[in-house]
Amino acid sequence: MVGGEVSQPALLKRVDPVYPEMAVQAQVEGVVILEAVVDREGRVEDVQVLRSLPLLDNAAKEAVRQWRYSPLLLNGKAERFILTVTVSFRLKRDK
Repeated sequence: MVGGEVSQPALLKRVDPVYPEMAVQAQVEGVVILEAVVDREGRVEDVQVLRSLPLLDNAAKEAVRQWRYSPLLLNGKAERFILTVTVSFRLKRDK
């Protein structure tokens, strides 16, 4: 448990993933769950897959690596943090 004054980070820039053509052709939909490590400046420095959909994993990771956060502040000092991210992939259906 962490004590002290904490200022929660906010998502400043979200980049949507590019749906891989092979996944579109295979009609693959679903959710990729990632763990992201965010540095003191709010940049995503590392991404690991927690729940995989093999045709979609790389697209999810590439998108999340481009996300930017406001720094997490602990007692006024910027700190690294880890968060879990869910990226959903849904094909658009013609009606």
